[in-house]
Amino acid sequence: MKASLALLTFLLAVAALHSEANEGPTQDQVIRCCFSFISRRIPLRFVKHYYLTTSQCSVPGVVFLTKRGRQICANPSDAWVQKYIEQLELQ
Repeated sequence: MKASLALLTFLLAVAALHSEANEGPTQDQVIRCCFSFISRRIPLRFVKHYYLTTSQCSVPGVVFLTKRGRQICANPSDAWVQKYIEQLELQ
């Protein structure tokens, strides 16, 4: 009886740890790759910072970080995205 209770406790602990590890990124964690892009231009005044996705991503992207902490993926070949990058570099 004690062995089955210990085994059950162990399995529950493993299941709990496994589910926490697979929950995915939180709002505070950095987006590493973009799989879709915003379809319309966001106002530049909302954007605080940007970064490029890593070369390990299958699709290159630009991630704009807004003043409210949102991360928005944009297509780096869009003219407005290139203009925003230039403006942010000047700041």
